[in-house]
Amino acid sequence: MKITIATSPEAKALCYRLRHIVFVEEQKVPVELEIDDHDENGAIHFLGRVEGEPVAASRLCLFGEVAKIQRVVVLKDYRSKNYGREIMQHMLDYIRKNKVAPTIALDAQTYALPFYEGLGFVVEGDEFDDAGIPHSYMSQPA
Repeated sequence: MKITIATSPEAKALCYRLRHIVFVEEQKVPVELEIDDHDENGAIHFLGRVEGEPVAASRLCLFGEVAKIQRVVVLKDYRSKNYGREIMQHMLDYIRKNKVAPTIALDAQTYALPFYEGLGFVVEGDEFDDAGIPHSYMSQPA
């Protein structure tokens, strides 16, 4: 998978489309919760393509001393092929190489906790609800 930072309006629109498919259509997250102010105000968007096809996306937001990974998606037909791990590792490498922040965090859907634990994240605090889906806050040092 080739992963790039989506800087053009067209590339960002592809990221938003992938997120819409996974979060709004598949997981039934209300559309008004999926896109937020961070998308156009400081978020760094990552786009993964396989043979030119957009199949994965994610974003990175900075909150003080925390680099927060958010909106990680892989299209259904491309899951279980390590593309999720690939885009996550790319983001972790980017954060560390560019010294974005001393802490890396994310809000993981609870079914995906083992996936994120395999990448070095540790659960902090109690489970919480986000858009009707159980989540846990996870972090690791950069």
